[in-house]
Amino acid sequence: MPLFERIGPDSAERRMRLQVDHSATLFGAGRGTLHFENFHSIRIVLEYFLKISGLAGLARKSCCDYRVEQVETALADLPEAFDGYRIVQLSDLHTDALIDGGDGIISALAGLEYDLAVITGDYRFETNNDYQPCLTALAPIAKQLQEAPDGCFGILGNHDFLEFVPTLERMGIRMLLNERVIIKRVDASLTLAGVDDPHFYGAHDLLRAVGTEAKKGCTILLAHSPEIISEADSVGVAFYLCGHTHGGQICLPGGLPIIANANCSYRYLTGAWKFNSMPGYTSRGTGFSTAAVRCFCPPEITLHTLKRT
Repeated sequence: MPLFERIGPDSAERRMRLQVDHSATLFGAGRGTLHFENFHSIRIVLEYFLKISGLAGLARKSCCDYRVEQVETALADLPEAFDGYRIVQLSDLHTDALIDGGDGIISALAGLEYDLAVITGDYRFETNNDYQPCLTALAPIAKQLQEAPDGCFGILGNHDFLEFVPTLERMGIRMLLNERVIIKRVDASLTLAGVDDPHFYGAHDLLRAVGTEAKKGCTILLAHSPEIISEADSVGVAFYLCGHTHGGQICLPGGLPIIANANCSYRYLTGAWKFNSMPGYTSRGTGFSTAAVRCFCPPEITLHTLKRT
């Protein structure tokens, strides 16, 4: 099926209009109005500050200090056949900038057992220019994720173009463009839905992704950012997985984010949270953005285990 039909005509038009202007603009149409990554002066100031403070080496080294976060989440409507189901989540890989070329990620994944793999957007470091290097760097990571018995699924982030999709799917990453798939266990089922980027492009279509029957089953939603939590709760999403924020990337001791690159409350910027009765998780990200620095905020690979209540 053509990409425009999969994502939906309105969302496709919105995204492509912004992509055409992308290399010349800083302004988006989603929940985030600016592309801070395109302010190269921020990178220069940040790297200079870390250098004079003596933290530059440690902050760069931290970018490869991958932590496997094991998270158990109870879901009221989870079918019994999926009790103990394991989902590995990568997010914000920005693969063309990874200092170790992704070797640390592959090594960490090789030591894990999981049923399903998901990537919650942002494959490229920059937000414009040539995107082939990020796809080339992603290939060995994607190959490792093929170990998942139920496959690997992904969504697009604010750094990504729609044109990525054919190559990503040839790598074995089934992209969800305001779409959903049904995962079967004998006579039980779990729905995995994914929306297009709500942060910069505003091309998400929740109803198209989850359908009208979400409240009657168990739907896990992949969204790039935590900025559409209330809408997801209102349509019956059971579990919300996202990234985008990098957990702040540069934090105060204890992991408190200094900057929130998302239009939402600080309580949703990193780790596990709950909105009304809907649980969710915001990854700190597996890569880094803007500059090769992380302070009190190591990159993560998340292993989610679903449990029945």
